[in-house]
Amino acid sequence: MVSQRYEPWTHTPFENWIVSEGLQVVHGQVVHDVYTMETYPWERTGTKAVLLDLSNRLMDGALVDNQGTTRYVCDIPAGGKYNAEKHMYEEIFFVLKGRGATTIWQEEGGPRQTFEWKEGSVFSIPLNSYHEIYNGQGDQAARLYAAISAPTAFNLYASPEFVFGCPMVFPDRFDPTDELYFSGKTEKLADRFMETNFIPDVQTVGLDRWKSRGPGSNMMISMAGGHYICHLSEFPAGTYKKAHTNEDNKGRNGLISDVAYMFLSGEGYDLQWPAGTVPGPDVPMEKIDYRGGSLMSSGTGYHQHFNCSGENIRYIVLRYGNPRYAGAVGKRTKDTGGTNVDFEDEDPRVLATFEAELAKRGVPSHQDQAFDD
Repeated sequence: MVSQRYEPWTHTPFENWIVSEGLQVVHGQVVHDVYTMETYPWERTGTKAVLLDLSNRLMDGALVDNQGTTRYVCDIPAGGKYNAEKHMYEEIFFVLKGRGATTIWQEEGGPRQTFEWKEGSVFSIPLNSYHEIYNGQGDQAARLYAAISAPTAFNLYASPEFVFGCPMVFPDRFDPTDELYFSGKTEKLADRFMETNFIPDVQTVGLDRWKSRGPGSNMMISMAGGHYICHLSEFPAGTYKKAHTNEDNKGRNGLISDVAYMFLSGEGYDLQWPAGTVPGPDVPMEKIDYRGGSLMSSGTGYHQHFNCSGENIRYIVLRYGNPRYAGAVGKRTKDTGGTNVDFEDEDPRVLATFEAELAKRGVPSHQDQAFDD
């Protein structure tokens, strides 16, 4: 992106850290298969990894666009480990493949907790707690997908020594003497909202029906007392959701977070519209295909999810959203999740495109479910 308004880009503290770590960066709005993408040696951690900057808006000279939160995929070698560290940024993991264990502690010599994980597990690292992650398999790598608020921390403090060496502990987020902390115990706080510190398998989490976006259900899960939540959604075969945007909600959850959807099954596509536009006739839109294993950002404006397969699609979003840090949350925003375009008001091209995609695959439409509520 070339701009006449600014001087040439100077690396931010976070970008300087990326260079010092030797981290490779992948750009673009979609990763088509996070299970097979290539990773590269990340010496300090003992893993292979790649940073995912899910954006098409990179300015000339910049290393990354997302300077608030970001994401990465890492491989822990067979029988190996992700070396122990602590840091003043939040981190949440989803296990793509493999099995292993994680040990968490607050202070050297203090009590430790260890819990086991497997494919489909989600766990969040309590802020500034030591953690060491072990691959329990001796014959193959374990692959993890993580979301982190590292850009915010590095750009705020401009000191890797502080980010990784601050002695502060946060007892309100993690009690190392609580033997049930990572047991998977849950507490239902409200409709579509629960709290836990460990999810053994995202496929078995029960979701609540949610009518505001059309057919489907979801659950938002607060973890480790942090900003990050695990957001799970599912919608039926041969259906699609309403076009929606979260532009008017950015910054309402404490800090601005990039948003990315990881699809766990099925196939379909997203329609996305440019920022500042409302979907309608003659408004340009982009079609982005996905399948199980795809990771895709929500773009800069309205977006809409379509299920073109004969099975339900469940997806996971690791994003900011803990209400504890959000201040006042408007009831309309809570009920609808943002600004939606009702089905009866949508551009006729939307349904026509969907029906054509279903016909290609011989999949029947069940979109009439959207109008049964």
